[in-house]
Amino acid sequence: MKKRFILILLSVLLVLTGCKHGGDVTETDTDIASLPDAGEGSYGTEWAYAGMDGQIQADDPDFSVTGRGFGYRDGWLGVKDGGYFDLACNYEPGPEERFTLEFDFYSGGGALWLGMWLYGKDSLPDDGMDGCWLKLSDGAIGYGGGTFATVSGKAVKIKAEAGPDGISVFTDGDVLFSSDHKPDNGGGAVKLRSDGPDVYITNIAFRYGY
Repeated sequence: MKKRFILILLSVLLVLTGCKHGGDVTETDTDIASLPDAGEGSYGTEWAYAGMDGQIQADDPDFSVTGRGFGYRDGWLGVKDGGYFDLACNYEPGPEERFTLEFDFYSGGGALWLGMWLYGKDSLPDDGMDGCWLKLSDGAIGYGGGTFATVSGKAVKIKAEAGPDGISVFTDGDVLFSSDHKPDNGGGAVKLRSDGPDVYITNIAFRYGY
């Protein structure tokens, strides 16, 4: 009887422990209390698209993701404190090609770099190589030494249109700014890289043309 009571007590403790920690913890869990509704992207066959309701596989034909301490949760790809993710398109537009990149962005404190026409997928914002970099944070997008205000405290849909005539950046469907910045290295890679903790993206989509 005593042995049965001990077994029952251990079972109850295991159940309570599992509830306290939210069940099984995997290396793809992220440490944040709640995230906005990720929604769903709706794109035709001309788009390369990835929702973050599942892991981007190594053999994905459209996107590749590297880094450490990142994970997938509630339809978002996010990063923990001390980690980062680096998500690149597997397409590298040439200097005369127009393309569109869209994604949803949410920040609980960190920033996100958007790079276009980069030397390669492993390019970094401070590597001194050619390319165009935008820095997204909660409530602002930095570009070319200036800062453009966006809505703070919520997820924002970002769209960048780029080509030989320059770039235009949209937030939630409205033009935020345009620039005559042109590809200066023969075109190149397009990627997103987190900078700091609590940075999340979802519904990333790429296509040639506007």
